[in-house]
Amino acid sequence: MLTIQEQTYMKIRLFRLAQKRWKLSFRDCGRLFAEYHVYDLVDELYEEFHVQGDGANLDEIEDILRAQGAHL
Repeated sequence: MLTIQEQTYMKIRLFRLAQKRWKLSFRDCGRLFAEYHVYDLVDELYEEFHVQGDGANLDEIEDILRAQGAHL
């Protein structure tokens, strides 16, 4: 059974990885996550994400964001 704490840790890890990979400031990464509802996406895909590594999860998030028109 998943916990809110586990989901929160995953969201933090993915945010920091995205910030580094996309070379964004904390503020700009936060705006992007908010605009594209990335945290909601993590909640929706948590069951899949928790068995994958953070890199694979961010790859999947990137694909979804690009499909929605995000420029990363």
